[in-house]
Amino acid sequence: MSERFLGGYSPRWYDSIQNPRELIYRYNNTRANEVLQRYEILKQLLGAVHEDAIIEPPFHCDEGKNIFLGKRFYANYNLTILDYDKVTIGENVLIGPNVVLSAASHETDPDRRWQDEDMSICGAPITIGDNVWIGANCTVLPGVTIGNGTVIGAGSVVNKSLPENVMAAGVPARIIRKLK
Repeated sequence: MSERFLGGYSPRWYDSIQNPRELIYRYNNTRANEVLQRYEILKQLLGAVHEDAIIEPPFHCDEGKNIFLGKRFYANYNLTILDYDKVTIGENVLIGPNVVLSAASHETDPDRRWQDEDMSICGAPITIGDNVWIGANCTVLPGVTIGNGTVIGAGSVVNKSLPENVMAAGVPARIIRKLK
């Protein structure tokens, strides 16, 4: 066993996740009435956050610094954001419980999946417009843009970008109808 046991983490990866993981731990262990403390932690963790953002614990992310939240953002319990790449969320956005926003993926070629000591991570940004509602248990995959005013039905997997003002649902998510 090495002098510094890190389990399966490479030293570079292990060192890079310590600060965000500590902040996430602190956030998820706040009391219900400690809303100011939650906001202060989010300011340290995220790339941008407005003071009226609410993320109900537990919340999980990779780095945090690649997450940018607009005004009046609300996420219910168990939001996970894999922010290997940039995740930008507009204003007046509602996110249901158990949602995953994954701007990260891995190589499909098994020979390229592991590079040196680290697994190979790739990704693409996620952009969510203003006035979007993402229902419970949805997954949004790398490279997706969701247009302003769009609603995503519960349980959907969004693997392609969606225009403004539509309702989409399913696996994979498909446009059901236009809104407005």
